[in-house]
Amino acid sequence: MEFGTILASSGEFGELFGGDVCQEALDRGWIRQFTEGQYVYTAPWVKLLRHLQRPLLEEARRNGFEEWLFPRLIPRQALEDFRLTQFAPELLMPAGPDNTFVLDPVQCISLYQLLRGSTLPLSELPIRIVETMGGWTWRNEHPEDLDGPIKAKEFLRVEHIFLGTREQVRATRAAVREGLTSLLSGWDLSWQIVAAEGCMEIPSMVNAQLEATTADEVPVQDIEVPLSSNRLDRGRPDWAEDFDERFDLREISGCSSEGTHLTDQFGITTENGEELWSGCCGMGLNRLAVAFLYRHGFDATAKEIDV
Repeated sequence: MEFGTILASSGEFGELFGGDVCQEALDRGWIRQFTEGQYVYTAPWVKLLRHLQRPLLEEARRNGFEEWLFPRLIPRQALEDFRLTQFAPELLMPAGPDNTFVLDPVQCISLYQLLRGSTLPLSELPIRIVETMGGWTWRNEHPEDLDGPIKAKEFLRVEHIFLGTREQVRATRAAVREGLTSLLSGWDLSWQIVAAEGCMEIPSMVNAQLEATTADEVPVQDIEVPLSSNRLDRGRPDWAEDFDERFDLREISGCSSEGTHLTDQFGITTENGEELWSGCCGMGLNRLAVAFLYRHGFDATAKEIDV
């Protein structure tokens, strides 16, 4: 299946508030510039994040997820086994004594590191964990790629991580994705799901994508929504040349069914030797806030969240 193939959508895109949401947020003092790629988020923005975060966590719990809390200082060995050092080294921000750690760029590595070398009983599968309280996710974005809170050096997400059999992982990914799109529709936000690459071009994942014949087989599925940005060239990857120019469609969530490459890398197995798959779905809270403001505007949003 080709990258950029639309797998599902909410249908017609509704009216948009329009305008430069990021600049208006700065003008209103909802966010304040701190340094390049970093912001201080003041009370109205935080209220909006909480307003959006609560239903996401409630939906995760409804789907059987437990909320955990992960560290953000990641040992380099974990990064190497995750293969970020091989396929996306530019994202990494070294930290700790002698740069022996890296600030977490993906928010799910801690679970794989914790389970390294484990044998999991089938009775405990699937494992479903949601994480958001650990703080920022960090990426060393180049200055020319920065785009306000849409693409900053530190950002907040609600991250879902799950392990199980192939059938369990695919079913969990579908349930999370459907829950997220249902919430988007409930907020009157238009969306579409596309076949995507993810944050790393791992050959096995790319091959699985190209060989996929059904949506269920597509390893990475991005949920996209209209966002307000002054850079339409950031709206979609280069391979998606025919998207509707009226909208800046941007990824707001990546939902992956990753197969066995991560469980193999970390030596995580099942008690009977059955293949152990893993997957993840992250929802970017700042992008979600920008999409909400782009759809509803600041005045209506301020009234709804009691600013």
